Amino acid sequence: MATLGYEAQSWKEGILVGHLLVFIAAAYCYWIVRRFSLGFPRLVASTPALAVYTLVPFIWSHDTHLTGVGCFYCIVTWIASFKVLLLCWGTGAGCDPWVEPIFPRFAIVMMYPAHVKQTGKVVKRVPVKYSSLIDYVSKSETWYMLFARSVVKSVVLALLLQITVSSLDTLPLIVLHLLTTLQLYLFATTLLEVLAAVANFFFGVTIEPHFDNPFVSVSLQEFWGQRWNLLVSSCLRETVYNPVLHLLQRSDDKPETSDQALSTNLAESEDLFLTRRSKRSSGVTNTDFSKAQGARRKFDLDKLIALLASFLVSGIMHEGAVYYMTWNATWRMTSFFVVHGVAVALETAWKIQYPKTRPSRVVSTLLTLSFTFITAHWLFWPPVDCKIAIISSELLNLRF
Repeated sequence: MATLGYEAQSWKEGILVGHLLVFIAAAYCYWIVRRFSLGFPRLVASTPALAVYTLVPFIWSHDTHLTGVGCFYCIVTWIASFKVLLLCWGTGAGCDPWVEPIFPRFAIVMMYPAHVKQTGKVVKRVPVKYSSLIDYVSKSETWYMLFARSVVKSVVLALLLQITVSSLDTLPLIVLHLLTTLQLYLFATTLLEVLAAVANFFFGVTIEPHFDNPFVSVSLQEFWGQRWNLLVSSCLRETVYNPVLHLLQRSDDKPETSDQALSTNLAESEDLFLTRRSKRSSGVTNTDFSKAQGARRKFDLDKLIALLASFLVSGIMHEGAVYYMTWNATWRMTSFFVVHGVAVALETAWKIQYPKTRPSRVVSTLLTLSFTFITAHWLFWPPVDCKIAIISSELLNLRF
């Protein structure tokens, strides 16, 4: 599909033009949008940038170029659109104290899926203590360890892609989906760790990790909120969950003004997120943390609706990526995220109602991963089955 009469003649040209377009959009946001008042004036002014982000993935032809790269651009521009929306209200990555004063930093953060890690008000390399060598190798955020991990993951990814391409006709569908799940994780983490290594080496900053050992999650809530694709979780929290929760709670009799209430929601959400991560990094398990908080937790209908809205928006955005790849909207992808939103809500309600009835960590992890994979096999992967072999082959044969 040609965008405004243009279609890239090669995937290299597409990446070059795509980067140029999102760079222009970032420049527009930096020098034009930020001049307007916070709120709806900025939102109206940012419409051209949002339109660019919507059109960028369509500069690739499905017949001759990398569908996978175009799909990746769908996700990148989706995250960039969220960052622009947050910028309109004076928050998010574009308002980071390290980013705001200098345009190149602003452009990099707005163009790529990255959030700069902060220590108080100072942005810098963040020192971390590790309990073991294995912990250091798997979690170190120094540029050389990030690069080393990305090399190892690239080798494993290439092997899995080779198995997929060579055995496509003989592999059971459930095995194919399992391999594709691992490929998705390896591809995303490799790409993002390379980006983090570059930022650490050239700018001396630490990028927030996007994944935190998702395969050891003890609950769906932990999987989606604290371990899998944390940047998207953060964006959804700030652009969907908090605003919806704020709107639902506006009728409550509170002394705060609307802006103060929304700021409070943002701050509480961020504090809770950071507290949970600090608890886990210090050796306190998610189960221990939940038990400590259990006495104060009550079922909150407003939070339930905000949670379901977040999963619904995530599903719709992923459905858009599927539509880009297949030109067909089955809504199974959206259904996958709605099912998981309902499951997280039921899981949370169970923990509140029966705080002492919980399986062991091993059993919880097996149940969480089994449910996630079975629902992915049922709903997530079928809409893109027709493209798995094509994308695997394209990535395997990628040449510069």
